Amino acid sequence: MITHKFIVENIAGKDYFVGDIHGELPLLMRALTRCRFDFDKDRLFSVGDMIDRGPQSLHTLNLLNESWFFAVLGNHEEMLLAEDEHKLTRLHKNAGGEWFYALTPEQQTACKLLIKQHCSYALTVKTAQGSVGISHAYAPADWHVFLEDSGIESSLLDDLVWSTAPYVAVKKGEFSRIANIDVTIHGHVNCSQVVTNQNQLWIDTLSKTKRLTVLSAKQIFSVI
Repeated sequence: MITHKFIVENIAGKDYFVGDIHGELPLLMRALTRCRFDFDKDRLFSVGDMIDRGPQSLHTLNLLNESWFFAVLGNHEEMLLAEDEHKLTRLHKNAGGEWFYALTPEQQTACKLLIKQHCSYALTVKTAQGSVGISHAYAPADWHVFLEDSGIESSLLDDLVWSTAPYVAVKKGEFSRIANIDVTIHGHVNCSQVVTNQNQLWIDTLSKTKRLTVLSAKQIFSVI
């Protein structure tokens, strides 16, 4: 798996960021229509968990083939990548992943390859407003760790995909700032509205509101 990708600034159009999609492709397309999303110029960045639960997981996953769509690895994608009989595979089958196990072996292999080729644990996106860091569940205290040559510890990779600790801390009133990045965006935890922690945002509103949160870079920075 790719650990980190840096995405250069979009000079031609706008950048948008979306919470966990979970196979709800029609909802996503309606949200993009409301944003007047320009598929030729704009870009959409997913915080992961593109798949499972919703009716169009395979079609949503295939968005990775589109030049305007980018995504980080979510825990549902990581479960899909697990080997047969792994504990994550058993978990996946009971967490909305049954669609995947109904596919042919060839289709399953293609899905795994698509994720491995296109998804990274973290993205840094340069925008006109500032730099945006994206990871599914968690941000390290210093985003600069992704630029170091020493490599990333496996425990941090697990946290990026699974940890709810920063969100739990915020709900307890404990606030902190992520260093060396202007803002970070995450999904993974079910929110009834966007939740902030100084320069962090959580935008996974689908489960509680039945609506996807899609924010432009300009909106992200206005919230922060």
